Amino acid sequence: MIRSLSGTVLSVDADCLMLDVSGFGLEVFASGSLLSSARPGEFLSCSAYLQVSDAGMALFGFSDERERSLFLELTQVKTMGGKLSISLLRHLGVSAILDAIIAGDSFRLAVPGLGPKRAERICFELKSKVEKKFGALADISSSSERGGIDAVVTSGLVGLGFSQSEALHVLSSCRAESPEREWTEDELLMSALAKLQRHSVR
Repeated sequence: MIRSLSGTVLSVDADCLMLDVSGFGLEVFASGSLLSSARPGEFLSCSAYLQVSDAGMALFGFSDERERSLFLELTQVKTMGGKLSISLLRHLGVSAILDAIIAGDSFRLAVPGLGPKRAERICFELKSKVEKKFGALADISSSSERGGIDAVVTSGLVGLGFSQSEALHVLSSCRAESPEREWTEDELLMSALAKLQRHSVR
């Protein structure tokens, strides 16, 4: 089974890209995030899936394993083939699709070629599956993103002359005061600086 592809991008179209893998020109139907990151002439690595059906073989490409995993779940829904599943991932991101399925909001899955009955079926058949399978992945992703933001802000505060212990302490204080808030780097940095400034005034 093909799990990944690496090669030079030959061309990028509206729904697929051509990838030169060891001299073979492969047509890869891609998700929106993968298409947006592909540049002709540049090297590209991606997660992949080879689908074999009565209609023949088709290669599908994804930015990461999370996209690939959601794609495989979508193809298990009755009447949802690979082309339609990748079309959904081309028009909507993983988070938007998961949010719509969990909320049971089939209208948010409206993309060209996907009618309301299919959208309703997706929500009905996948709701419990994605809650179990992707809930943990979402938590891990959120935790990783938060750690990355904290690292950047900590580095910025140290660069401004504060000690690492001061930086870590003030970031912990900011997050403790607003545990549900989704901080951006700029917001967290400004809040941390405001706290440090108040502390120095005292």
